[in-house]
Amino acid sequence: MTLDLNKIYNGDCLEIMDKLILNGVKTKFTFTSPPYNRERNDKYNNADDTNPDYYIFLCGVIDRCLEISDYLFLNVQHNYYNKQDIFKLIGKYCNNIIDIVIWEKSNPMTSANLCLTNSYEYIIIISKIETKIKTNGTYIKNHITTNVYSKNPYSHIHRAVMNPDIPQWFIQNFTNEDDTILDCFMGVGTTAVACINTGRNFIGIEKDKEYFNIAQKRVKEAQGQRRLF
Repeated sequence: MTLDLNKIYNGDCLEIMDKLILNGVKTKFTFTSPPYNRERNDKYNNADDTNPDYYIFLCGVIDRCLEISDYLFLNVQHNYYNKQDIFKLIGKYCNNIIDIVIWEKSNPMTSANLCLTNSYEYIIIISKIETKIKTNGTYIKNHITTNVYSKNPYSHIHRAVMNPDIPQWFIQNFTNEDDTILDCFMGVGTTAVACINTGRNFIGIEKDKEYFNIAQKRVKEAQGQRRLF
């Protein structure tokens, strides 16, 4: 497998990352958001969000990302179904976690039965070779607030599309122009579009064919818009 920048691969992320590793592919950054193992499985039309070996699966993702990239930005949210796995994961990689950025959602879904409303997610910054990460500006906080992506135009097939402000904020504040960013759960292409808009390169992986096709279309549109300026 040769390295093609600004390309999305359609297939299983673990299998494709194994091929990237075998061929010596390196990027400085990975920014990605795996499924949350919610068990209710109410966010994706064509995918099953549940995984009986969720912790092992996430460890496999992280280990491969760290073979490819110097820094991994891993977006996860603990919930009723996965919290033991997420907390166990933080413990396993505690020596490699540089920091955790809190993503606060200004309009989270209200919990039922008087339970706490889950209004934030983690973006865990992990590295095997670095002990700190520098920002591109002063007073960059380890906290960001946005709304849930209320204007998501793909909600009819994918109700968990990330607010585009999140990858854009991380890319602008932690990476430089012409850097290459891997997203092994590309979904409908949000990270790729953020990379195009900010002058970065990307490598994407997406298993679902319908999401992959949408991502391809969005990439072409974003590249066309970029060439106009």
